[in-house]
Amino acid sequence: ATMPRIIDKIKELTADTKLFFSVEFFPPKTEPGVINLYDRMERMALLRPAFVTVTWGTNCSTKDLSLDIGTAAQNLMGLETLLHLTCTNTPTETLLEILNSARANGIQNIFALRGDPDKSSKKNTGELKYAIDLIKLIRQHHGDYFGIAVAGYPEGHEESSSYEEDLENLRKKVEAGASLVITQLFYDINVFLKFVQDCRAIGIKCPIIPGLMPIHSYSAFVRCLPLMKTVPHDVLDALEPIKYNDEAVKDYGVRLLVDMVRKLSKHGVRGFHFFSLNLERSITRIVDELDLLDEQVQRELPWRKSANPRRYAAEEVRPIFWANRPKSYLAKTMAWDDFPNGRWGDSRSPAFGECDHHHTRLLLGSRVGKTVWANVNSVAEVISIFRKYIRGEIKSLPWFESSLAAESKLITEKLDKINSLGFLTINSQPSVHGVPSTEQSVGWGPVGGYVYQKEYVEFFCSPWDLSILLEVLNKDEFKFVSYMAVNSKGDDSRMNVTSVNAVTWGVFPGKEILQPTVVDPISFGVWKDEAFALWLAAFTDRAVVTLQDDPPPAVFQEIHDTWYLVNLVENDFVKGDLWTVFERVQQHPDFRPPKLEDEPDQKGKFDKKKLINRYFSDEKVPILDDPDDDLDDDPDDGD
Repeated sequence: ATMPRIIDKIKELTADTKLFFSVEFFPPKTEPGVINLYDRMERMALLRPAFVTVTWGTNCSTKDLSLDIGTAAQNLMGLETLLHLTCTNTPTETLLEILNSARANGIQNIFALRGDPDKSSKKNTGELKYAIDLIKLIRQHHGDYFGIAVAGYPEGHEESSSYEEDLENLRKKVEAGASLVITQLFYDINVFLKFVQDCRAIGIKCPIIPGLMPIHSYSAFVRCLPLMKTVPHDVLDALEPIKYNDEAVKDYGVRLLVDMVRKLSKHGVRGFHFFSLNLERSITRIVDELDLLDEQVQRELPWRKSANPRRYAAEEVRPIFWANRPKSYLAKTMAWDDFPNGRWGDSRSPAFGECDHHHTRLLLGSRVGKTVWANVNSVAEVISIFRKYIRGEIKSLPWFESSLAAESKLITEKLDKINSLGFLTINSQPSVHGVPSTEQSVGWGPVGGYVYQKEYVEFFCSPWDLSILLEVLNKDEFKFVSYMAVNSKGDDSRMNVTSVNAVTWGVFPGKEILQPTVVDPISFGVWKDEAFALWLAAFTDRAVVTLQDDPPPAVFQEIHDTWYLVNLVENDFVKGDLWTVFERVQQHPDFRPPKLEDEPDQKGKFDKKKLINRYFSDEKVPILDDPDDDLDDDPDDGD
């Protein structure tokens, strides 16, 4: 299936009689503002809006950033995006470049606007004077590729000589190629209902979506008053006694919009566009109170698909390594001309790209900050942080874009135990054997199917622990366990598998077996660079963080430089038990359990003389700082 344009989605949603909503965002003026916006957009994506809009600054002042945000929303967040575009004071050549760039990045919807003239000149110096000229330009150069939305003014545009003239201008814009109308904000629903009736009377048949803005503060409300000719007296009367109480104003703003949506829905209105002002709390409350979030939405695949129409139609397989950082995978593969759609071939050598600057901001964001890594000086403290994340006490870590996945929550106790042993887990999935595709935690795909998974766990561990782990894995008890281990430089790797291994698959009525998630050795080599880099990113990437003036703690540098990234797959998905591996490791006579945070003698005082690698050398040669050093006879001494 191809990714439908917004107008196509609206037609489907309207036919289903369900209510739907969309959200407007604008480009922030500062770098921290952009990072915060990406975080908020990601959280609001969980509310599943039908689409989002990204505004455009006067005279193309936000051109690059608006395109960046729109591209990220469309490609990395799976949000169908309606990109605002204004023609005021913009050469036609520039407009065509913008349209070409939007199309190349998978954006397929444009909100065509005239835009405000430059305050200094108050004249439009561009070749295109009105929104209708922009619509014609889009249709002339791009045919029907773009869905086009236009603005509607329930009380008439302030520059129109009459309400009737403004309606006629709107009719001409629709006639020229617009297929959707989104209105200016209002608080009197009768004004909107009359506007819709008047539009229908002159032949405007396309969907008309009301624009609604939660009242976040009294001062913001007052600034918006010039946009409206009519404000109900009961709204003004309700705000007057609470205008200095911001929380009370917000609460009233939520109640007001909930009431407006309910009343409008009784008149047959199905879609609602929220002007967010880049704020999330009020809209989240409104969506929740109106029960607009359908909890039973069936996942098409185990991972959220991109809204890029080319990718949406083709992509069916991804490596598991980016399961908790899907936006990173999408960013690295945006330049691909084709996507795996059936099998991830052994012969495929994917060319993973680097993340652009704006993608880096999105991928790391404000979640990599002092609140997590401050004052960390030992492995014990690192272990504590990972365990807190597993238990839900910390919302995110650099290797996770959000809280622990629903399927991993099924094995929380096991993950907590593994981390307590010093194996820092960053990805996992439980074994699943013939579970209905509609099951909430692990289900996906069409109704009536059954899904399967092999146990999988991925983690960082020290060279000492890796040597014991590999000794355990090479026993006959674990002959069906596949493993890969690699250090940050990539010059030391151990694996017992060289081919692609499907770890998730589904069987559905009348369809071939789908294998949407795989473990691939080549991709693992790409992923390990990113996974190791995240240990230091908060301290080295100046595009995204708050810690760049501080050097990385020694423990982070040590983990980055000397530890290994490991993944394990239990190929016996019926009887196998991957977690037994760690029990055997714990029982190994040479295993040294880490000293946890509340114990005085903490693991983490690194001594490379103690990191004996019994696996990598038949002669069991130790790793030494100095080749002339002698090895202490007791490997447990001095830990």
